[in-house]
Amino acid sequence: MMLPELTALAAHLPPTADLEAYSNAILIDNVLGKPTFASRDKSLRHLTQLYGLSPRLALFRILRVFAGEDPYSLPLMAMTCAFCRDEQLRASFKLISQLRPGQVLTRQRMEEHLDRCFTSRFSPATKKSLAQNVDTTWTKAGHLSGRNKKLRSIPQPRMLASTYAMFAGFLLGLRGDLLINSVFGQLVASDSSILTSHLSEASARGYLRFRHAGGVTEVDFSPLLNNQERRLVHGSH
Repeated sequence: MMLPELTALAAHLPPTADLEAYSNAILIDNVLGKPTFASRDKSLRHLTQLYGLSPRLALFRILRVFAGEDPYSLPLMAMTCAFCRDEQLRASFKLISQLRPGQVLTRQRMEEHLDRCFTSRFSPATKKSLAQNVDTTWTKAGHLSGRNKKLRSIPQPRMLASTYAMFAGFLLGLRGDLLINSVFGQLVASDSSILTSHLSEASARGYLRFRHAGGVTEVDFSPLLNNQERRLVHGSH
């Protein structure tokens, strides 16, 4: 998920920076320290594919805002954003989510899983590289641990990481308990009580409106949206 590059950009640019500012920072200022213009351009393309790099995109805008408030949550939030935009990463989580804590995950098993998900799409070399990349992503996000021997682990989210994951699911139309119990909850927490506790705290800080009582869960992220986004999310025209 190019976490070092995203971290460097977040340190160099304000949350309001637009795509042109990111392009200039990468291509002209070379804030990523790439040795050639071609490698800078490649980094820009990959980062744009993964994150969008524009405050016009709610998913990226809130990622930057939250990362500024809690940099320690950036790995989980970056993973959530990349998960929404990258089909290979989404496919790989189907295997990750099936593993028990402490269970070993070999690169070969991930390669076989990706081959089943994307039949005949990738060469053996590409499958090996892809498996290594997704395993690295899940390690940085806390779903795997270990350098050479990968073991299933459970991430320990902070409040804004949980809130961001729920925000991503909300943008895709999930509401109430469906949101809490969705794959977006699984991306950051092993227990729904962690999510509800974090959402309650985020609500008190004004990020969202949250109610969880009498078997009814209501989550509304309208405070984080602009007027156009609110109209799209709530179906008004």
